[in-house]
Amino acid sequence: MSAQVEEDRPEATHSSADEEVYRYGPLYRALAYGAVGIAILVLASVGMVAATKGLSEVDWGAYAGVAAGIVGIGVSFPVLLSELHLTADRLRKEWPFRADQEVRLDEVRRVFIGGSSVEVYVTPGADPALAFDRKIRRDEDLIETLVARLPASAEVDHPSGELDGRLEIA
Repeated sequence: MSAQVEEDRPEATHSSADEEVYRYGPLYRALAYGAVGIAILVLASVGMVAATKGLSEVDWGAYAGVAAGIVGIGVSFPVLLSELHLTADRLRKEWPFRADQEVRLDEVRRVFIGGSSVEVYVTPGADPALAFDRKIRRDEDLIETLVARLPASAEVDHPSGELDGRLEIA
């Protein structure tokens, strides 16, 4: 299947018979690429001013704010381009410029479903083994499928209750 066809699909992409791929929608992905493009243009303009007029003409105070924005772009770019791959026994988060994260579903002890994120724990500690934002496309379908594939011993913490009646551990 070509990358263009996968990108245009409104639903989760099925890369194989037993794997579903979930990602941010086209708007979020376009924003990520657009922000990087703007950052490149701003850096190029600073370079041109510095090269043609000298460093003394560069307004470093204004560009410090731009630098902070570029750091923000560097943090959000990989997140907005991340993908979640759900199989019968694993959940894997892939993203550019960062190490992938993967959890085996039979090792999951607890899942916290918050209003803006989902956290998956495989140890009793406070740090999740994998977390994802709920702004991802078809997040409710992903959450329902994920919870259905968890072991019976897994705890599902869902304080808002918006998915009550739809979440059942197998």
